[in-house]
Amino acid sequence: MSKVIYMFLLILLYSCNQSKKKSNLNGFDVSPDTKNIVFSYKVDSLYLVCTQPINNGRPSIIFKSSGNYVNPKYINNGKTIVALYYPHNDLVPEFHFYDTASHKINKRVKVDHGFISDYIFLPSNKIFYLQARTFQSYSKIAPKAYHDFDIYELDLNTLKSKRISNLNSYSMREILNVGKDSLLISRQGEPNESGLFLFNIKLDNKDQNVLNKIKIENDTLRNSTLYSNPVILSNNNILCASSYQMVRLDLKAKKEHPVLPSTGYHYNIIRNVKDLIFYQQNDNTNNIYYFNLGDKKINFLNITLGKKDVAK
Repeated sequence: MSKVIYMFLLILLYSCNQSKKKSNLNGFDVSPDTKNIVFSYKVDSLYLVCTQPINNGRPSIIFKSSGNYVNPKYINNGKTIVALYYPHNDLVPEFHFYDTASHKINKRVKVDHGFISDYIFLPSNKIFYLQARTFQSYSKIAPKAYHDFDIYELDLNTLKSKRISNLNSYSMREILNVGKDSLLISRQGEPNESGLFLFNIKLDNKDQNVLNKIKIENDTLRNSTLYSNPVILSNNNILCASSYQMVRLDLKAKKEHPVLPSTGYHYNIIRNVKDLIFYQQNDNTNNIYYFNLGDKKINFLNITLGKKDVAK
C-alpha cells in the first residue's frame, strides 16, 4: 500500500462519525480510590478543570483562567492533580499542580513552545511528554495538524526540560510508563510507524531514534497499526483501542483478545484502576463509560456543567 493511499485511509478513518454537535470534554482521569473523576470541560470558548464524585454529586471547578486547561491527571497517589495550561492565544504550555488537601495550585512549570499531546508523571519527580514542533498539512486533502513529535523529559527538581528522542514522528498520541526505564508510546503515520512502541529512556544519543514495536501474532488487516489509548493491566497485559474495538493484548503470548465490540465510534480516551475500565468515545456526548473486566456491564456518567456550577 502506497504512503499516500495509507495516509488517506488513516485520515478518513479518524474523521468518520463526526457531527456538528461535539463533546465538551477534553481529557479525564480517575482517582486511585475510584471515588472521583477529574475532567476538562469546555464552557463558552475556554476549557476549565473540575472534579466530581463518581457516585452522585455535582462538579467542583479547580482550574479556571483566561486560558485553556486540558488533559488533567491524578498523581502522587491522588494527592495531586496536574493539568496542561495554555495561555489565551499562546502555545507555550505550562504544567499546573493542584494540591487536593489544601485545594490550591502550588506549582506552575512552563516548558518550551509546542503542542503537548500527552504526558506521564514518574515517582522520580519527572514528567515525560510528547510534543510537536510543527503545525502543517502533508497532503492536499488533509487539514493542518500538529506533526514532528518527539519525547521530552521535564525534571521537576531543576525545572529543566530536554528532548530525549530524535524521531520527528508524524503523530504521537499517548505515553505510559511500563517499567523503570521503559515508556509505551502510541504513534500514527506510515504502517511501520503506527501502533504501540516501547522506548528506553536510558538510550545513548546515537540511539534516540530507536523504538521497538509491539507485535501481535494474530494481527489481522493491520489492526495493530491502529492500536491507541493503551492502559496497563496485570499479568503483562495491555488494554487498548483497535480502531472501533477495545482489545486486550497479551504481550507474553503475543495475542490479541476482544474486550468490547464495535459500536461504530472510536475510543478517544481509556483509563483504568486495576480491572475497572473507564472510557470516552467520539459519540459526541459528554458521557464517560465504565465497566469491570470481570462482567463487562457498562455504566456511564453524563458530565454537565450548569450556570450555577460555573458561577461558584
